Amino acid sequence: MAWLQRWRQRRQPWQQSKWMALDIETNGLNPEQDAMLSIAWVPIYPPQIALDQSAYYVVNSDTGLNQSAVVHRLSQQDIADGQPLRDVLNAFMTAAEGHCLVAHHVAFDWTVLQKSLRSVGETWRPCGLYCTLQAEKKRLQRRQQAIAQGELTLAQSRSRYGLETFTGHHALHDAIACAELFLAQTYLSNGRHYSSTRSVLKAGR
Repeated sequence: MAWLQRWRQRRQPWQQSKWMALDIETNGLNPEQDAMLSIAWVPIYPPQIALDQSAYYVVNSDTGLNQSAVVHRLSQQDIADGQPLRDVLNAFMTAAEGHCLVAHHVAFDWTVLQKSLRSVGETWRPCGLYCTLQAEKKRLQRRQQAIAQGELTLAQSRSRYGLETFTGHHALHDAIACAELFLAQTYLSNGRHYSSTRSVLKAGR
């Protein structure tokens, strides 16, 4: 009956749906091959971001660290002290049940998440996927605005909505920043007009 729940949720007003901003940090840029180093999520119940329900985990791994780990400010000791991947994913699936996922470049995070789930013999599906990067790209294209290199980063996208600067490359900071951008994008696009969850998801893919 999970499909029926997703079908119903996609047809209700987007403000009544449950959303989950997600950020995954890896040891590289290839989501099919690279390992998850850390993960964070924060629920969104429009217009609120549930910071008290946010979570951040470093994943225990024997994967060698490279420059990506330095960027994410993770040490070999952090990784050694991390939580087992299966435990982290179980915590995520419990928290995210019935939510639509939101991420900046959601295709990357979703691919890493699926690969990680398969590695521990698990499967999970969200209500839908929303990409703040794609939503911003579409908005600029509709305005026939040239998109320079770097214009679609999380920080630059946030700046166009007057959102505060933030410390990036930390999974929890990025997840919260993405949640704020999602609300700014969606409220600006829809205002007080009725919009279904399905139409919002379409805008972010």
